[in-house]
Amino acid sequence: MAVTIQQFNTLEDLFSYYNTLLFDGELPACLVTLSHHRGSHGTFAPERWRDVQTQEKVHEITLNPDSMSRPDKQWHSTLVHEMVHLWQEVYGKPSRQCYHNKEWAAKMEAIGLMPSDTGAAGGKKTGQSMTHYIIERGLFDDAFENIGAQYLYSLKLPYQPSYPMIDFGLPAPKDPEEQDEETENEGKQKRSGTRIKYSCFCENNVWGKPDLRMICLECEQEFKPQPPKEKKHKEFIVNQGDLGKTQGQIKQPPRPA
Repeated sequence: MAVTIQQFNTLEDLFSYYNTLLFDGELPACLVTLSHHRGSHGTFAPERWRDVQTQEKVHEITLNPDSMSRPDKQWHSTLVHEMVHLWQEVYGKPSRQCYHNKEWAAKMEAIGLMPSDTGAAGGKKTGQSMTHYIIERGLFDDAFENIGAQYLYSLKLPYQPSYPMIDFGLPAPKDPEEQDEETENEGKQKRSGTRIKYSCFCENNVWGKPDLRMICLECEQEFKPQPPKEKKHKEFIVNQGDLGKTQGQIKQPPRPA
């Protein structure tokens, strides 16, 4: 089977599964897609598409593939989070763009996800930027746990994003304290080490030795190694006027007498 068909059939099957168990199958067809979106696990866009024949509008749910390294239950809950936005768009009264109101929060709780601006108990249930945590033994928790092992395998994405390979050959920036010690102790062997940059989903950064395994306590995601900055070759489009101006700035060698 083609890669694209395998990947997106899985997303469609997940949407149908949770639509049936959590929304009584009332949600309309929706385009579920994948896109890298920094700072967000997923997004909902109302009426993003239209049928070219009937002109019927189609809504869109986008999941960030970078977030799919989380446990299956976590990113499944992101899909359901966005499905609540779809439900409110069709059957409720959404507030201004991106605001999560009381109606949305009540529906989230009803299907087993507790809205929280911190992602933990005690957070605000409404606001501009919101996340959630899973209610133990709530409807979503039960729906996920009731997926049989064989069915869960079919609902796993067959392909996940690959993180870039890291070149460990570049030396890390010197620690100022380490540099002072080297200056004061000339002739001694200089300390050296290789440090690389790690980033988590909420964009916290740390530097450390290769092969570190760390979890951010804020977003509960693993820090991922980042590739070193590279010098990039750039191709500029230059018009004739620019060429003439550039050539006029070049000093020509003197002609022989």
